[in-house]
Amino acid sequence: MLHALLLALTFQQAPAPAIAACTGARVAPPSVDGTQLMRDVSVLAADSMEGRELGTRGGQRARRYLAGRIRGLGMDTLGPLEQPFTVAGRDSTLHGANLVALVRGTADTGRYLVVSAHYDHVGVQRGEIYNGADDNASGTAALLAIAAHLRRNPPKHSVLLVWFDGEEHGLEGAEHLLQRPPVPRAAMAIDVNLDMVGRNANNRMFAVGPIKRPALAPFVRRAACRTPITLMLGHDKGWSPAEDWTGQSDQGVFDQAGIPFIYLGVEDHPDYHRPTDDVERLMPAFFTGAVQAAIALVEVLDADLGTATRTP
Repeated sequence: MLHALLLALTFQQAPAPAIAACTGARVAPPSVDGTQLMRDVSVLAADSMEGRELGTRGGQRARRYLAGRIRGLGMDTLGPLEQPFTVAGRDSTLHGANLVALVRGTADTGRYLVVSAHYDHVGVQRGEIYNGADDNASGTAALLAIAAHLRRNPPKHSVLLVWFDGEEHGLEGAEHLLQRPPVPRAAMAIDVNLDMVGRNANNRMFAVGPIKRPALAPFVRRAACRTPITLMLGHDKGWSPAEDWTGQSDQGVFDQAGIPFIYLGVEDHPDYHRPTDDVERLMPAFFTGAVQAAIALVEVLDADLGTATRTP
């Protein structure tokens, strides 16, 4: 009875989601090549990728495709593009790799924005391919679009773009990155992580993190002025454990290291972690709007990074 009462109190204390309303004049959204966006997500979520599980042939195929696209964009790197790591599996050692690219800032401040997404998924189960179109081929393709935009529109601060492997195996890629960081941890000012940004029937996406760090909320509201989708605040500090998304994707590793984060993603839908999470169920207009929101958020953070990352 006490346990049930505590659960009830926890849920009562959880705040309702809040719209991150635009606090200024509406501005034209950043330009995004929606055709290329859908082309990338379609390749990554194809049956030939076999669900992109860590340590599998499908995961390797996805990584080769991404590496080719990243090199084609002319991205810089800090060390090798592919940064391998191993994970102890049930019967063998699993081999994975993060992909880490760089857009050099126009001002050398020694502080970096990290923008990330995981490209792995859960593979083949009981003979069925789990293509993971939304989880997280969508965030993976979105990060390619963000990289292309930043190459055309150089930021003030340098940006590390990281495609993580092994998220579905316990955030392994993110753990590896922060154990062997390409720049000092103290130089990583904030992580913007994208995970499931390809569909939502209500045209809304959550920006998780500003409730934990209120200094981030104005930046989300500024980004809301530059996207056709609705940005929501919620699912972090003050929520019930089941509804707190802080540790549910790679941003959790940054949070544990004391690095601020904003996680962009939608609420679960009926195809979450099911073999029906296919590219045909994505919503291209919403998907493009989500990428525009992510680009806008990176740009407003870059413009005033010191204020965004001050201690709450």
